Amino acid sequence: MARFRLAVEQDIPTLIAMRREFTFENTTGGDEAESPTYLDDAQKFMRDAIESGRWHVWVAEVDGQIVSHAFVAYVDKVPRPTRERRRIAYLTNVYTRPDFRGRGIGGALIERAQARAAEADVELMMVWPSDESIDFYRRQGFAPSEEPVIWVVPEPPHA
Repeated sequence: MARFRLAVEQDIPTLIAMRREFTFENTTGGDEAESPTYLDDAQKFMRDAIESGRWHVWVAEVDGQIVSHAFVAYVDKVPRPTRERRRIAYLTNVYTRPDFRGRGIGGALIERAQARAAEADVELMMVWPSDESIDFYRRQGFAPSEEPVIWVVPEPPHA
């Protein structure tokens, strides 16, 4: 039976290790090199995310071990003179360790994040799914939308 909660500072080393697992899970050795600043960057990000409350980092534990996580960022909308919900949310970095997949843990974790987002006056929650995860998100109530228009920042030219 999984237990769900928000991450705390003591979870940071595990979250960093899982981010590494998530990133390199489908690569064959040597496809991508790890950034030499990853550990410092990740520690700083995770600590700020948890302490500031700008991110809700959800974790699922089985027998005291973190086996799944999901990160939700909240963005305040500019107030309008009409009543509307105050925030949007961005769901990312959803990962369940391979030995724990297929048990409903990831879906249950997303449900917790969605419930908290609704309580936080969120209008919509966005996710940028991989091709492999589209069905998973659809089962969680996500649907494609033609509404957002995005600009992808181009890479700067290399000198």
